Amino acid sequence: MAKKIKVKKMKKDLLAYCGVYCGDCLGHTGVIADAAGEFKKVLEKYEFEKSAKCIFPEQLKDYDKIFDKIVFMASLRCPMICRERTDDNIECEIRKCCKSKGFFACYECDDFKNCEKLKSGMEGLHYEAIIKNLKEIKSMGLEKWIKKGKVHHYWDKED
Repeated sequence: MAKKIKVKKMKKDLLAYCGVYCGDCLGHTGVIADAAGEFKKVLEKYEFEKSAKCIFPEQLKDYDKIFDKIVFMASLRCPMICRERTDDNIECEIRKCCKSKGFFACYECDDFKNCEKLKSGMEGLHYEAIIKNLKEIKSMGLEKWIKKGKVHHYWDKED
């Protein structure tokens, strides 16, 4: 069963400039890394490589590559949230834009709904969630949004 992400208390500084709430980010929470790490341990404990080669030689002929990808996924942790970064040379155009305008986040911009930087950021991965978060923050204010404690992301859509 998948591990359910629980946000205990939202914090203002975990809101990225773009509107993603880092406290729910899979890289920040480590959900994927933890699951992959546990899977790696099981594969190693039961020496599954032997079964892959003997019992499933066709289906798992690239087992070494699969295992390498699991090891990689076990390392998928965000090293720090964007607000903790001190270098302005990072490639996030959204962060650069907000900082240059003196904004805490994109919700302060009157044009965030039509922003090409938001649409193209992370290849549109979180775009719908970002827009929903930003609209709510703009409407109710950051402090109320934080107290509300509900964020939007694509893996936990409301029905």
